[in-house]
Amino acid sequence: MKIAIIGGGPIGVEAALYGALAGQDVMLFERGRIGENLRSWGHVRLFTKWERNRSPLSLRLLSERGDSLAAAEVCPTGDELADYLQRIISLPALRSHIVPQCEIMSITRDCTLKSDFWNDARRARSPFRLVTKGIGGERVRYFDAVIDASGVYTSPNFAGSGGAPCPGESSLKNSIDYAIPDVSGRDKNRFWNKHALIVGAGHSAASTLLAIADLMQQSSKTRVTWVVRRNSASTGEIYRLDPNDIASGRRKLGERANLLAKHPQVDLRLQTQVQSIEKHAGRFVVRLSDNTSVDCDTICAHTGFRPDETLWRELQIAPHPATGAPAWQLADYLNAANAKAGVGLSTGYAEKLEEFQRPENIADLDSRDLLRLPEPNFVVLGIKSYGRDAGFLMQNGFRQVRDAYQLLLNDYSLDLYGPDF
Repeated sequence: MKIAIIGGGPIGVEAALYGALAGQDVMLFERGRIGENLRSWGHVRLFTKWERNRSPLSLRLLSERGDSLAAAEVCPTGDELADYLQRIISLPALRSHIVPQCEIMSITRDCTLKSDFWNDARRARSPFRLVTKGIGGERVRYFDAVIDASGVYTSPNFAGSGGAPCPGESSLKNSIDYAIPDVSGRDKNRFWNKHALIVGAGHSAASTLLAIADLMQQSSKTRVTWVVRRNSASTGEIYRLDPNDIASGRRKLGERANLLAKHPQVDLRLQTQVQSIEKHAGRFVVRLSDNTSVDCDTICAHTGFRPDETLWRELQIAPHPATGAPAWQLADYLNAANAKAGVGLSTGYAEKLEEFQRPENIADLDSRDLLRLPEPNFVVLGIKSYGRDAGFLMQNGFRQVRDAYQLLLNDYSLDLYGPDF
């Protein structure tokens, strides 16, 4: 089967490796360098250990080659994970299967419109037609199947009320930190003895807050206004802590952030929305819904990410109305899981396959069914498959890779990981 894989992150590279070793004709396209998005937050350490961020397949192949690998119990940084991907693509199995610096411009069915053959197997008779743009210009390529593992990191949510850009945000977006800044490293001068505004109450917001807190210990002039759209829990905590969270680093992050909410240099604003953003003489003026304005030096809009639906526009795929995820069964499963866990969307505690029992109102689906889309032979994997839900874990993405190939090849016995994974 000729399969195009979009995205050179951890799940895209894994999908390429798995497909190549399964004897398929795979081609991975990455519009930048392999692992480039990981490099943009390379200073950040993951919540989970290496043992949950390496698949049995890649680990076995690299070990057989004699590579020296980090200990399983260590949590890697984004840079270290990107370095690991470089090792994987250097394996002989992936030789000639990786196309970096090549962007996918569009995906369609050859000579078939989006409106043709609704819910009809005849769509699969027309190959996917991809227009790519690389160093040699634009060209057309044809594939039997497509795996979209392009992630969400380049599509941040806006800071404005209701998720839309507030007045002034669009024109100033290049001056706003939607990604996690390197507070203790290259970006230190923007935070040292400065006033930062953090919007959001996810793990990115907690990470930035904790990094700035280290500067607070050295300078009383370093301070934060922390804008949280929702209210705190009945216990007064911003972060609900799950004692059974398999990502213990995530739990520790929440514990420390809850304590910092009461720090004298942190001005916490609960149930508050960003109404407008202006910039005068190098400083931001942010108007909030509590009828106050904040003058600050930096804005960290850590309001999550969403999938870019552009590539699906001419395919029979409709985003879920709540999450924006392409697979509605997976989206409904995650929403029900969040509800049962007592947390909201994007808090990241829902999907723990080892421990979580599906709620009674969700059918006992085969995990492969969670990836099925109306468009034949098209699957979306990784964090993009979760839409706006931040509960994705790398190990779940590896399982998705296995499920995807079993679906595409209609071979439910195909398992390159082993029954214990």
